[in-house]
Amino acid sequence: MESLKEYVPGMDFVAKTFAGLENMLTAELTELGALDAEPIKRGVKFRGDTSMMYKANYMARTAIRVLKPIAVFEVNDEKDLYEHVMKIDWTKVFKLEQTFSVEANVFHSELTHSHFVALKTKDAIVDQFREVMGKRPWVNTDNPDIFVDVHLSHNICTISLDSSGHSLHQRGYRVAADKAPINEVLAAGMIRLTGWKGETDFYDPMCGSGTIPIEAAMIAMNIPSGYYRQKFAFMNWEGYDEALWLQVKQAADDQMGELKHRIFASDRSDKAIGFTRNNLKSAGLHKDIEVSCQFFDSIKPAAGKGIIIMNPPYGMRLEEHGELRDLYKGIGDALKKNFTGFDAWIITPSIDTFKFIGLRPARRIPLYNGPIETRFLKFEVYQGSKRYGEENRESVAPTRTRRTYENDDRPNRERRDDRPASDKRDDRPNRERHDDRPPFEKRGERPASERRGDRSADSGKREKSTPESERRREWEQSGHDGNRSRIRSYVSPKDGQAKKSTRKHRRPRTDELGE
Repeated sequence: MESLKEYVPGMDFVAKTFAGLENMLTAELTELGALDAEPIKRGVKFRGDTSMMYKANYMARTAIRVLKPIAVFEVNDEKDLYEHVMKIDWTKVFKLEQTFSVEANVFHSELTHSHFVALKTKDAIVDQFREVMGKRPWVNTDNPDIFVDVHLSHNICTISLDSSGHSLHQRGYRVAADKAPINEVLAAGMIRLTGWKGETDFYDPMCGSGTIPIEAAMIAMNIPSGYYRQKFAFMNWEGYDEALWLQVKQAADDQMGELKHRIFASDRSDKAIGFTRNNLKSAGLHKDIEVSCQFFDSIKPAAGKGIIIMNPPYGMRLEEHGELRDLYKGIGDALKKNFTGFDAWIITPSIDTFKFIGLRPARRIPLYNGPIETRFLKFEVYQGSKRYGEENRESVAPTRTRRTYENDDRPNRERRDDRPASDKRDDRPNRERHDDRPPFEKRGERPASERRGDRSADSGKREKSTPESERRREWEQSGHDGNRSRIRSYVSPKDGQAKKSTRKHRRPRTDELGE
C-alpha cells in the first residue's frame, strides 16, 4: 500500500447515515446525480463534482454528514499517525486565522483510544503551521470553521474534511423539544421507507415535538432538508464557489409545491402539542398541518384510506413493561376500530411487546435509533386482519364438521365411518371401554400409595414449594394483566413472612401429600 494516497479533488465523497438506512441513502444520492454510489456500513461511498457535494448537503434527507477524504494511509502506532498527517499540506486546506476541530472514530486498530488519535492529529496540524508560518491556528470545539474527521479501522486511517459541519439532522426549524425527540434524519428515513410521498392523508397520533409530521410535510411539498439551515462547513473552505451554491439552492427551491392531502398531528399531552405548534410556526407550516390534543382512540379519520406513522414510548425501564402492554393493546384496538383501510407503521425496540397489538406485521425493517436497536413494523389494517400468531388457514385442508354431515344423503352407518376419530362414538360396552383407559385413570384397582409410586422420575423432582415459587407461579398464572403492570410484593414488611396464597386451586406442598 502506498504510504499516502491523495484523492481526486472534488470527486470522492462519503455520506454517513443511520444503520438500516444505507440503501435508502444510496437511492437518494443516485437520484441527485451521484456516480458509483455504493452502500457501506452506516454510510455510502459515491463520486461527484462540487455541485454534487452541495446537493448532498442541501437535499439528501437521510444523510447525517458528507465527508470529503483527502488522504488514506496505514497506521501501526502514534508515530506513523503523526508523520502521515504532517505530510498533508494543511496550509492549503485552511487559513491560519480559521479555527478547527478534530473528531476521531477508532475500530479494531493498534491505536484504541479515539481521543488520543484526535489529539495526535491536532498536534501534527498545529506543528506544521508553526514550522511554516511561525504561528498556530486555534482549536474551537463548539463552532469551528473547519471540521477534520479521522476514521481509523483495522489500522487503515482515512483523513477527511467534513463538508456539513454540524450534523445534518439539525435542520434549523426545531426551537422546542419534548424529552427524547426522534432524530430528524431517522424520521425522514422512516417516511421514505413507507413509500409515502403525499398521495394520501397522513397521521401521527403521538407526535411529541412534531418532528415526523414536519418531515412528512417537507417530503410532500419538496422542501429541501437543508432549507431552514443557514450554514454549512464547506462555506469556509478554500475554493468555495458561492455562485454555484446559490445556483444549486435555487434549482432545488423552485421544485417546492403545496400539499395535496391533509397531515394530522396529535398527542395526549398539552405540553407536547405546545412544542409542536412552536416548531411548526418556526418552519412556516402552521397553516398546513392540523394539530390537536387528543387520545389516539378518539381520532376519527376523515378518509377511509391513509397512512399512520407513530413512535410510541419505548418503556425501557422494567417497571414500565406492564404499562407498555396496555399501550400496545390500546393501539391495536384503536387501529381495528377506527382505521380500517390504513397502513400503520410503528417503530419499537420491544420485539416481545408489539404482539399485544393483535395484528400480524406485513413488514419488519431493522433500524437503529442511536444505540437502540428497533424494528419498523408495517400493519395493514383491513376488515378481518389476521391476528398475531394465527396460522395461514388457506393452506390447510378444510375439516369436515357436524354441519357438513347434515347435507350428506348417505345412510347414517356410512357417514359415521367417515367421521374424524374424535367424533366417532364408541359403541363397545362400558367394561371394554374402561379397560382401554390409561392406568392413572382407572380407579379402585390399587391403593393410592401404590399409584403414587408410578409417578415418573421427573415428577419426583418437583421443585420444593417456597414463598418465592408460590409467588412466581401465581404471577405466571395471572396472565400479566394490566393491574400487574408493576410487580407487587407478597411479603409483609411487618413480620417478613409470605402471605397465604389466595388461589382456589393451588398446588399441594410436599408435606401435604401424606405417606
